[in-house]
Amino acid sequence: MENTPIITLNSEEKDFLFQIDSMIKSILFELPVQYHEILQVVNGSSFRPLLTYYGYKLFSENLNEKVYKSAIAIELIHKTSIIIDDIIDQDDKSHSIYTVHKQYSIGEALVIIVFLLGKCIELLSEIDDSTIRVFSRMIIRMCQGTIQELNIDMNVSIDKIKEILDNQTSQVIQNCLVIGMKSYDSELDNQHLAIIGYKLGYLFQLLNDCEAYFNPEFTVKYKGNYNFDINKSRKNLCYVYLEHFLSNKEKMELQNKDKVTNLEILLNKYNVLKHIKNEVSLIEFDIKKQCEVLEKNHSMERLNYFIDYSIKLAKVRAGIY
Repeated sequence: MENTPIITLNSEEKDFLFQIDSMIKSILFELPVQYHEILQVVNGSSFRPLLTYYGYKLFSENLNEKVYKSAIAIELIHKTSIIIDDIIDQDDKSHSIYTVHKQYSIGEALVIIVFLLGKCIELLSEIDDSTIRVFSRMIIRMCQGTIQELNIDMNVSIDKIKEILDNQTSQVIQNCLVIGMKSYDSELDNQHLAIIGYKLGYLFQLLNDCEAYFNPEFTVKYKGNYNFDINKSRKNLCYVYLEHFLSNKEKMELQNKDKVTNLEILLNKYNVLKHIKNEVSLIEFDIKKQCEVLEKNHSMERLNYFIDYSIKLAKVRAGIY
């Protein structure tokens, strides 16, 4: 993709990710050999572990064993949620690689989910009760959000969609930073760090929802299909923005086979991109203000760098510049 940002990691960050990748791959060795290369598990284990790492590094320069276990556990939870989401969405690909239920079968994918969650529990058994409660609340709220989404009605509001997202993606990313902090000291609490995580989670989901609408070519390459969500009776933020402007006739037109053309016309007609860009700018501003507060007592250089890179990457993928 054009304008794709490039991240430069330092030696310690690279080593941290190498250790996390190695440990995750070693977990698969407990399965029969044909499952040692589950593509969605052995690939793409960097974003959430790095957030966990940065949450820890705000409070200590010396990494402990707990932050490694926490980063692996949160990545395993993320990977299981992706496998479940891909089954629900019937996606063939994710990050341009075959989804687990396509690489194997739905039955095998379900067993792999349970196995990975079992390994997560094993890791958490060696972590303090306070951090375990953060993990358990996160998993519960993710499940609640998914159930809400699967049972959503046709007249859903933007506020309701935001509530669902609060129980899904925002939970995972918010807790990466918080769990990183608690890996250093389980008694610590920092609302500014939690808000940054929450805002990042919501922002990334909003931009992710825009991909099929404003960068459909990337979506086809990335997921193997035009994943508008409305194709499968599911909603996303981008569509909810558009739907508020639509007449009943226009809503009916979106049920036609040529969704791509109809969507492009309607998105341009109501200038939905402008509304989304405005919200993105407001969220970025909120994140920046929280980071400025943390900078008074903590070294934020690397976390700020990573946040800036991540937002730019999400914007490029969404076709929003």
